Amino acid sequence: MIQVEGRNPVHETLKTTTPQRLLITKGTEDQPKLQDIIRLAQQRGTTIELTTKKRLDTLSKSGRHQGVIALIQPPPTPTLKQLLTQNQGDITLILLDRLYDPMNLGNILRTAEATGVHAVIIPKKGSVGLTPAVLRASMGGGLHIPLIRTSLFQAAKQLKQEGVTLIAVTTQAPTTYTNTRLTGPIALLLGGEDRPINPSLLDRADATIHIPMQGHITSLNVATATAIILYERLRQQTNRRQTP
Repeated sequence: MIQVEGRNPVHETLKTTTPQRLLITKGTEDQPKLQDIIRLAQQRGTTIELTTKKRLDTLSKSGRHQGVIALIQPPPTPTLKQLLTQNQGDITLILLDRLYDPMNLGNILRTAEATGVHAVIIPKKGSVGLTPAVLRASMGGGLHIPLIRTSLFQAAKQLKQEGVTLIAVTTQAPTTYTNTRLTGPIALLLGGEDRPINPSLLDRADATIHIPMQGHITSLNVATATAIILYERLRQQTNRRQTP
């Protein structure tokens, strides 16, 4: 079971997903926000259970349940091969190398859902997964974006075979992201918080881009960098469709 914890994350989750069970601290069910959550859960036929705060404290994996936890059956995760077969054309993928921070992954999943990304790919080992803290940061977005665990090296090879352009985002790149064509089938490759992309993996990229920095700081948070690139892709796609 996947746990979504916290009032806003659970509320957002209930708009699009049907949890199997909803656990709420007894005595708080009359609060306006929780009443709204209960109403949405009832509309979806979710089992609602009033329980003790102590029990929720014990069950909570994020430590920030705010009196409500939703228990959800994990969504089926396709393989990369299945995803590529099902989505021909302008597929958008994100590859994350050595990303350990749940807030960053959650924010990336939230932005990915908002911008039409088809999947986020992470290594089999050495990366945070779909934890309650990640789901909380994603505001439910993590339930709608496939999170595929596989070898990034094998994924890069498979993407090249299928004609998907692999673009690495790195501070060492000579080309800015606004001067790079980001339309068509692409996969963005980004490193973790304080770890650059593995050099051997970086060598497999078809292109490298960077985000210009005007101040004293030399790089952006990986979630922020991902959002900037994804919205630039959307801008370029929109311009291409509007061009006669």
